[in-house]
Amino acid sequence: MCKCSFVRGALVALVLMAHARAQEYTVDDPTGDVVFNGVRSTDVSLIFDDSEIVVNPGDQLNLDCGVHGQSRYCIWESESGQILQVEDVYSNVFDGVSKPVNTVGNECGIVINSADIGHHGQWTCKVFVVGKSLVGTKNVIVTIKPTSPILEVDSSRGLVVTNEDETPVKCSVAAARPAVGIRWYLGDRDITVSAETEETPTDKGGIYKSVSTLRRTFQPSENGQLLTCSVTHKTLPVPENTSIALNVVFKPVEKPVSTFYQIRPGNDYEVKLNFSANPAPIRKEWRYGKSFENVEGSISIPGSDGHYRADIEDLGNGMYTAKLLVTGFTEADANKNYLLVVENDYGETQYKVKLSMHEAPKDGDSETSNYDKIPPTELSVSEDTLSGGAVAGIIIVLLIVVAAVGAAGYARYRQMFCFAPLATPDPEEAKDTREEHSDTESARGTSTSHAANLKNRLGQLTQVFKKPKKDHDMKQDETEKKSLTKDEHNKGSPFKEQSPNEKEVVYAELDLGKGEPEKKTEVKAEDKTEYAQIVGTITDNREEEKKE
Repeated sequence: MCKCSFVRGALVALVLMAHARAQEYTVDDPTGDVVFNGVRSTDVSLIFDDSEIVVNPGDQLNLDCGVHGQSRYCIWESESGQILQVEDVYSNVFDGVSKPVNTVGNECGIVINSADIGHHGQWTCKVFVVGKSLVGTKNVIVTIKPTSPILEVDSSRGLVVTNEDETPVKCSVAAARPAVGIRWYLGDRDITVSAETEETPTDKGGIYKSVSTLRRTFQPSENGQLLTCSVTHKTLPVPENTSIALNVVFKPVEKPVSTFYQIRPGNDYEVKLNFSANPAPIRKEWRYGKSFENVEGSISIPGSDGHYRADIEDLGNGMYTAKLLVTGFTEADANKNYLLVVENDYGETQYKVKLSMHEAPKDGDSETSNYDKIPPTELSVSEDTLSGGAVAGIIIVLLIVVAAVGAAGYARYRQMFCFAPLATPDPEEAKDTREEHSDTESARGTSTSHAANLKNRLGQLTQVFKKPKKDHDMKQDETEKKSLTKDEHNKGSPFKEQSPNEKEVVYAELDLGKGEPEKKTEVKAEDKTEYAQIVGTITDNREEEKKE
């Protein structure tokens, strides 16, 4: 009885362990597109790439699927319900399906030798392990070659657009799997940025209709160019294109005033003026006169009046050359203004022309400098005001001139730089200065002489910056100096007791102006009063009286 209970308990433990090692699970793919359901043990896992596969009919289709660990068998199942056992495929049971060359990590993979429309859709790989299965799914797109692109315009007239309005142009592909790519070209330029593409599914099999709409305002210079709709697809080795010629209609394009230079008097001269218009002009004539407003005469094109002969040349693609031949060019012809009038179904334009016997301006003298001097050529000059760059240059030059004048005025007011007053050396002043310097050195010794010399040099240096004094100020200075001399003399009275060896310096004022009335040398106002140092020893008279 006990032995039976023990055996029964052991069996229950084994069942629980088996249940713990094998349990059902779900693995969500990181992309969220594919979900793997199956049984996984600690040693078994699925190797699978759920990326979409696009394959053309007739191409090889590789369906890869692998497993880590021990597995029992694998199968592939298509969206239509077809089931392919991998072991049967490897045994060549099915025609058109084979074993892959590499089976490492691809133990359950198969190869469809030639894909067709029936292989389109989802394919599922199932790997069976103990208890349950591991599952992986991917989408297979078997392409369908797109239909030819179509431009939705009236090809008999071409694509007629105006240069003032935005024109929508459509290009469509009826069916393709997957959807096509559409690009637009005008000549060699890619203008796809001006287009929008709409993709619409036509059924549940992944077939799409694509329509691209181009919205653009075309220019007169684009007249005659090819507008191309280019379609790309996985089934196409090169893009498939459809094109149409662009017919841009516009009135004659305006131009600035055209001037022709270096015309020699006495010779015949032919004016050639290019212009563009589409459709062709219905009226064209030359007019001339003293001004563009006052017309003296006109000539139809083609036509002649004896002195002038007019003609026109069609260059194609809406381009024309109007010609005016002047027989025996004279100065009177140069003084006239000429007007070319051109009209078509979309409007009228007047072209102004001037003729000159002068040299053409040099490069940079005009806003238009692309011309040749020989033979005489056309030079277009705008009648508008100066450009922004020319105005800015004029303003900068004016500011520099004003700043220079202001700086010069300020320097003159402050007597700076070249406006500073220059002092004229005075020979008498230099002579008196040398005498004074000599007497001072003899009285004060070496140290006093050095100080006096330094003072004299500073005095000469600062003399240059002194302004001339007026007569009134000069007389006032002389009076103040005389007063100061008297005070100093009173302070130096002889009754002051001094030692016999002590020396005193006495100053005396010398007025040279009064003593030399007939002197011709011109003396500055501030230099009329001079000072001299008199050095001597003062004796005490009271001591002499005592000796007597």
